[in-house]
Amino acid sequence: MSRTFPTLACARAGRLAAFPSALLLVASLLAGCATPSKAPPAGSKATQPAPDAATLRERHLAAANAAADQYRTCLYGHVARYVNLVPDPVRLADEAAVECAPITERFRRERQAAIVTYTTATDAAQQADAATATLQADGQRVARARATELRALQ
Repeated sequence: MSRTFPTLACARAGRLAAFPSALLLVASLLAGCATPSKAPPAGSKATQPAPDAATLRERHLAAANAAADQYRTCLYGHVARYVNLVPDPVRLADEAAVECAPITERFRRERQAAIVTYTTATDAAQQADAATATLQADGQRVARARATELRALQ
């Protein structure tokens, strides 16, 4: 059995026939976009009051918790990826900590922004630094344990 393919001339003619209808479609869409939309409601974002301290604190704490989760995921992912290449669990955990360090900076910033809503900037910086050190120490400890465990399973 042989298969016949349409000739190029027929394909061109079909495309040219569809061209005016495509132009009409585009023109109608542009005309619809050119009409003015409804006026913004009276309570738009520009006129809403700023969030209170408790709301800001909750948002920053949620962002700090997300950064902490991302840091742990980064550490454990790095350990799992390179466990075959780096035989020393301590060195592997240290490399993972260096790789994931930018995330701890975001954690510290968000934590400090949350704490500064109810205390001075100096106290907030100290508390954020302490929380960051705790996050890093716990992450290192668990990353080393995970590296040791993965090495033992091989």
